[in-house]
Amino acid sequence: MTVRIRWQEPLCTALLATTMIGACPASAVAQPAPGSDGYVHVSPDGTVLGPDPYYPKDGNGGYDVDNYSLALDYAPYSMLLSGRATITATATQDLNRFDLDLRGLTVRSVTVGGVAAAFRRAGEHELVITPRTPLAKGERFTVVVGYDGRPEPIVTARGRVGWLAAYGDSAVATGQPRSAMTWFPVNGTEADKATLRVSVTVLDEFSVLGNGSQVSDGPAGLGRHTITWSEETALAPSTAMLGIGRWEVEKITLPGGRTAINAYHPCAVDKREIGGKLPEVLEFLTGKFGDYPQSAAGGLFLDRSLGYTHGAQTRPVYGRSATIADLVYATAYQWWGAGVSGKMWRDALMAESVARYAVWLWDETKNGVDLDRRYREMVAKVSGDAGFWAPKLTDPGKGTEFAPTTKAVLMVHALRRLIGDDAFFQIMAGFPMINPQGNQNWHDFELYVSAMTQRDLGEFNHAWLDGTVRPPDELLFPRK
Repeated sequence: MTVRIRWQEPLCTALLATTMIGACPASAVAQPAPGSDGYVHVSPDGTVLGPDPYYPKDGNGGYDVDNYSLALDYAPYSMLLSGRATITATATQDLNRFDLDLRGLTVRSVTVGGVAAAFRRAGEHELVITPRTPLAKGERFTVVVGYDGRPEPIVTARGRVGWLAAYGDSAVATGQPRSAMTWFPVNGTEADKATLRVSVTVLDEFSVLGNGSQVSDGPAGLGRHTITWSEETALAPSTAMLGIGRWEVEKITLPGGRTAINAYHPCAVDKREIGGKLPEVLEFLTGKFGDYPQSAAGGLFLDRSLGYTHGAQTRPVYGRSATIADLVYATAYQWWGAGVSGKMWRDALMAESVARYAVWLWDETKNGVDLDRRYREMVAKVSGDAGFWAPKLTDPGKGTEFAPTTKAVLMVHALRRLIGDDAFFQIMAGFPMINPQGNQNWHDFELYVSAMTQRDLGEFNHAWLDGTVRPPDELLFPRK
């Protein structure tokens, strides 16, 4: 993380005015500095990697968030959201100013440590905050932001992400990347994971679904109630979700006796057959990836098309076209995605590739699919398609972070065939556990695979991960 220091030197005004001969001893006093606008990534060996090249203004330096506590009030017929975000963080440098990410919405007030702070908006989504008293490195502090307005989604290549609302009906916060900043002020980097508590006041006819577990539901005046959800396992901003609607809620029993919560839009109750398979899917995936890493499980099934499935932590969000494959993918994402997350958005396919490959594993076991045959057929279809092979898996490009997903899944199968099932499944279960609920990048993954296999996989990585052309046959069809 870059620390910028400003220096001040006293001016020798008196000496200059009297033309006295002599030296004015200069003194340099380090002053608290602003946190960086854009989270600056630093490797474990201290190498400064810089901001995320795709979204350099996302995230902020100078502090680490410990917890977000949101008190929201939503009016479905005006589609207005009022919020009070209480953010607990720790300063990582002497800090006289810092930013949060909030897209749109009107900020009404900001306090730091209970004292009113100066604030202004800048750029696309910066909320710039200047506390009355600078913060010392290591100081734990609390920021409270009052805000309101009609949240707007962000349009991406896969579909709209962020706050999606329908008049008089549901409002859902979902999708990635960058979705969280559309509905609450956040340090918008995957590298700053924090716990999340959300209380929502709505009409009695509406229910609320969030990350983690529901902790309360109480009256809030005539015809209204307040529902609170809390996720005590730190999550990346892109895995936060919220669902406000007339949901039909069901509880199902998981292996080991735990309870999962699924919710369905009234026009999506036909998806109960898919949601009901969660216990079987969880049991299958724990056999591949190890113990389930999250505190809760379940899902939200919508009546609208999303263009994607959002593997939100503990509670994925499914669109109208969801299938069993989406359930398997989103559940696998709890290990590979929510459990171990990328450091920057160019790392998105590292976790995404394995979560998607979990669907292949399901088909292999449950449906008797010959994966080698599937792989060969898919390679044959795209063998001469230069556009298919052109994106780098390690750097697919801004706005196309998930576009080469099929190429990434083929890579996972090729890797499995190269190193053999024993090593492959050890890696599938082991990599998320070396830094539980943490962040890794492609380089970390390459080092881990090499260490676990005791092999130099440089040619494979160069051809598949960094390559922009069809890999040679010996790497397309490797033998252990």
